[in-house]
Amino acid sequence: MSQFSIQEQNQLLSAWAHGWTISRGTDAPIPLADFGYRIQVGLPGHLERYVLQGHVLTAVQRLAQEIDTPDTWLKICAPHSSVAGLLPVRWQVKAPEYLMSKQLSHTIVSMPEAYSIGLTVDGNAVTARACNRDGQHAATGRMAIHGEHAVFDQIVTEPAHRRRGLANAIMQSLSNHAVGKHAEQGVLVATAEGRALYTTLGWLLASDMTAAVLV
Repeated sequence: MSQFSIQEQNQLLSAWAHGWTISRGTDAPIPLADFGYRIQVGLPGHLERYVLQGHVLTAVQRLAQEIDTPDTWLKICAPHSSVAGLLPVRWQVKAPEYLMSKQLSHTIVSMPEAYSIGLTVDGNAVTARACNRDGQHAATGRMAIHGEHAVFDQIVTEPAHRRRGLANAIMQSLSNHAVGKHAEQGVLVATAEGRALYTTLGWLLASDMTAAVLV
């Protein structure tokens, strides 16, 4: 169960939407009458995405009925049980996701032996990349700063290098960079597998998330 109020959830959702656009290099989110944002993505299979608050499901339902462009995505700050029955049949509901948050502080990076991590800064975003001694790419992650929030994105460990703590080291490296930029609170949206990892790292569940795509 989330310990976060609706207001706190909405603040985290807004920070995540803005940070996601910074990380992915899209235009800034366009506000939607106090219930979310529209983001123009422009990629095959992902033309637009709507990031929507979960406490105004009547507005979410109306929007879902109005949208008719395939490859449009919804990210709704509410659980499957509250959302799935509201969407027209053309919307394909995806696996559950989770909005999570953590207060950031500087920490020692738990670097697995035989690996190193380098950071590449690109404006308000930074990429952490882990390689082994042979220079083989092993793991990567992105983080974007939006105000006091640091939004973590695309944390991926290559299959041959999993279960060695690399995701933890990537997160710690990005967190330390964020603290150095005066960010105070981390935000991310996790899969079920990611949620298990981030929970062990001290991240808290802010809200269930439901993703759906128009097919």
